[in-house]
Amino acid sequence: MSGDTLALLQTLLNGALLGCLFGLIALGLTMKWGHLGVPDFFHLSLTLFSGYLTYTLVTGLLMNPFLTLLITVPAMFVIGVLTQWLFFTIKASAFTSLLLTFALFIVAESVMSVIWSPDMLSMRSWLDSSFTTAIRIPVGDKSLSVLPVDVMALVLALVLVLATWWMLKHTRWGRALQAMRQDAQIAEVLGVRILPITLIVSGLAAATAAVAGMVVVVRMPLTPGLAMNWIGVVIVATLLGGLGRPLGALIAAIVLMMVQNAWSLWFPPQWSPAVAFGLLFIYLALTPIIRIVRERVELRRNREQAV
Repeated sequence: MSGDTLALLQTLLNGALLGCLFGLIALGLTMKWGHLGVPDFFHLSLTLFSGYLTYTLVTGLLMNPFLTLLITVPAMFVIGVLTQWLFFTIKASAFTSLLLTFALFIVAESVMSVIWSPDMLSMRSWLDSSFTTAIRIPVGDKSLSVLPVDVMALVLALVLVLATWWMLKHTRWGRALQAMRQDAQIAEVLGVRILPITLIVSGLAAATAAVAGMVVVVRMPLTPGLAMNWIGVVIVATLLGGLGRPLGALIAAIVLMMVQNAWSLWFPPQWSPAVAFGLLFIYLALTPIIRIVRERVELRRNREQAV
């Protein structure tokens, strides 16, 4: 196997695994945006905030990163519930929610700078070698390398995304949530309790941010402005995957990061973020055309059946 081929495979593998992390971050966002109508930028801040909390618990109390979830997951759940309760209390529209969550996103960056300092913080020296020693995957006479934290991101993303997908498809609670998404007023008339479901969904979405934050701090150094770097990929993956579709968001994030990494091999890497928005532009431009074609095909099929 040539060196160029091996480099391409390694680049694509790295992109796919990093995409799993972004898909994990996008999980909570796509649920809130798709089912509650809240484009929650603050979700990214909660992910980073969870990373900082994990850093403090590991370096201050010498906790295992996985054990920190016993603290961060309930904490983020409560914050998610309180945030959604605020939106419900003031009867915020989708646009108002967008402005409020973006304002919270900006404020959170400043708060984290004050609490933990604006300097870069890394947890690598506090981690066991099992988190940092690369795993070798034989490929012919050479090998690919994978970091254990990337495998952890893959497993956690698959478990949470598939569990969310199953819950939406096969549970009474999931069907009630989808009915509420289609028409909340009719769903409420039929007995769906809007407020409790809304608060629980928001809390669970924030809880996934705690899991993603744990992976983030294990994988990369933290800075208060780190969440700003995620906006492009996470938002585009959420839209391309379909709002309220966790599996779609995960697949979209994986594809986006593979394309961006491959782009960096042959073109200037500073242009790679434009790839995500370019794909989003193409998707938005083609969506109306595809919808019109589908409607015409369906209309022709109905006419043929009528004849």
